[in-house]
Amino acid sequence: MTMFKGDEFFKLDDFPFYIDRYTIEKNETIPSHTHDFIELVFVVEGSAVHEMSGHAYRLAAGDVFVIEPNVYHSYVCAADRETVVYNVLFDAAFLQREMEVLQQMPSFINFFYLVPFLRKNHAFVPYHPLQPAQKVHIQSHLQAVFEEFAQRRDGYQLVIKTRLIECLVWLSRYHQENREAGQRPSVSDRDWMDSIVHFVDRHYYQPLTLQQLSRLSGMSVSSFTAKFKEAAGMSLLDYKHTVQIRHASTLLRTTDKKVLDIAHETGFGDISFFNRVFRKHTGCSPREYRSGAHLR
Repeated sequence: MTMFKGDEFFKLDDFPFYIDRYTIEKNETIPSHTHDFIELVFVVEGSAVHEMSGHAYRLAAGDVFVIEPNVYHSYVCAADRETVVYNVLFDAAFLQREMEVLQQMPSFINFFYLVPFLRKNHAFVPYHPLQPAQKVHIQSHLQAVFEEFAQRRDGYQLVIKTRLIECLVWLSRYHQENREAGQRPSVSDRDWMDSIVHFVDRHYYQPLTLQQLSRLSGMSVSSFTAKFKEAAGMSLLDYKHTVQIRHASTLLRTTDKKVLDIAHETGFGDISFFNRVFRKHTGCSPREYRSGAHLR
């Protein structure tokens, strides 16, 4: 299977971004492949079958989805008409600073991280079907980005980054609005909770909240709290802190990074709070832990 590398598309080291308006011809098959960058796909028109994470889905105009690095996927276009898509490719470093702000938005966490993650565990539709007016709005944003990238006029990099951020914010809002008007996918509560637990394991550094995850799960806060505790053996906050401190402990043992940097890297915005939580879980401060106090 093919693995695409970012340097095949990103021509400037400080601007790891690429966009194309691509046409999949009738009956065309794009074989299974993966890549080491993030891909945002927006379906403009047409229909195709998209195979991803072991499941096949029917694409339609207005579908938008995020494909994370190292996820294999393929396409088979319909026989009666071609399919037109925008492919937006970028490295995680492209929006590194902006991501810190975007990750404060629960709707962005849901759209960009949680839905792509959940599809790995269930026959979970990983797309965000937009309403007609939403589709027109997003398509206009992506067309503007496409034109800026093609023309490369003065300041195009700034315009592209600004437009892409706006697009991600609007997509997150639309996803939240459309989700609230619909229903949660039909998987068992236990499977759903297991997926949430695994998600926290991988995204412990993000500002996940009880209210956000309970709303996403279609449960009341009290119901979500009870079911999460049943699955993880502890509350969401305690579990998140346990995972954060485990990673922080590893960084303290294996790197010479500053304690402040480790606190931020593991999702603690306040160093005093980090120190308190760390002592609660290990019995010593981060500096004492680094010196081997936990072994005495």
